[in-house]
Amino acid sequence: MTRVGRDDGFSLIELIVVVVILGIFGIVIGSIFANTWRAQEAVRLQTQATTRGQLVASEIERAVRNAVAFDVSLDGSTLRVNSSFAGPRECQAFALTSDGAHMSVTSAPAASSGWPVWQSDIAPAGGRFFTANGAIVTYAFDSVSKGADGSIAGAPVRFTGQVYMRNTGEGTLSPCW
Repeated sequence: MTRVGRDDGFSLIELIVVVVILGIFGIVIGSIFANTWRAQEAVRLQTQATTRGQLVASEIERAVRNAVAFDVSLDGSTLRVNSSFAGPRECQAFALTSDGAHMSVTSAPAASSGWPVWQSDIAPAGGRFFTANGAIVTYAFDSVSKGADGSIAGAPVRFTGQVYMRNTGEGTLSPCW
């Protein structure tokens, strides 16, 4: 006796349809994971650039706020500060060159150049790094994000600011510079 309507398994067409549907589903899930990973990497690089720029800006602002005297080079690439700090933070200087931001923090007397690279992914923001006007220093720079291969990844983070020297007395750059 045979049963009517008995199903002995799946047909080849049914198996092909299931495989195609699972393949499409796998491609969609894989694309979501890949895009999420790329977005996470972009956010990580942008966060690093922002943190790096905030560090540079805060050091510049602290030095100028506590300055007894400061000097900006003619080309605007270097800021030299004689601060009110005693000891190893008395003489501070910042410079922007093609290989990044340089910083010198020392007691008197300080070298006028040859400072080590402090932050390598800092670039000029189109013009001068520093501008001085009386007791005010204006700074502008970009903090760039670089991927694992060294290429610039994403838009640079621009930092600009003005900082006022709090000390009202006239000082000199000596003995620092």
